[in-house]
Amino acid sequence: MDQHYDAFTGGIVLGGMRTKGDIRVLLCYILKSLDAPFSKTGLNEVLQSTSLANFFEVNDAMSALLESGFIASEKREQEEYFTLTAAGREIADRLDTDLPKDVRKKAVASAMELLAKERAARGADAKIIRLEKGYHVQLTIREQDTVMMQTLLYAADSIQANAIADAFMNNPGGLYTGVINALNL
Repeated sequence: MDQHYDAFTGGIVLGGMRTKGDIRVLLCYILKSLDAPFSKTGLNEVLQSTSLANFFEVNDAMSALLESGFIASEKREQEEYFTLTAAGREIADRLDTDLPKDVRKKAVASAMELLAKERAARGADAKIIRLEKGYHVQLTIREQDTVMMQTLLYAADSIQANAIADAFMNNPGGLYTGVINALNL
């Protein structure tokens, strides 16, 4: 790894990315590991929440990767999404071991969790069903045409039913992640 630190390091934890090259390789590695389009906001959130790279350096790295053809972008609903090109995949394959294992693991785990939340939010639905006594709140998470999770909760009154529905819609991935974690998968 390059020992010349050329990246702004404000807010970066010990072991975080301190060179521009390492940040670019880490971004390629994350996109390769996810193997799915990932939002610019999401990439920034992953690296900021883990304190692995500085916000400004991450954005500079994304611009450099786009200009050099290592990643491609597309607009979706006012958000820019990135995918890895063949050249970017080659970089990730060739240089990923230059990154510390704990950095790779931390970044990918955070990215996978955020990707699951993004997917769940896009396919989330909460339906309130009035019963003779109380309400059922049907919570559903879909991935395209596949129902990933569906659960039915009882609520004594409409205030409670609406509170359940609102809480779910604010963080549908949290319920899905919680169920997966509770099952120890």
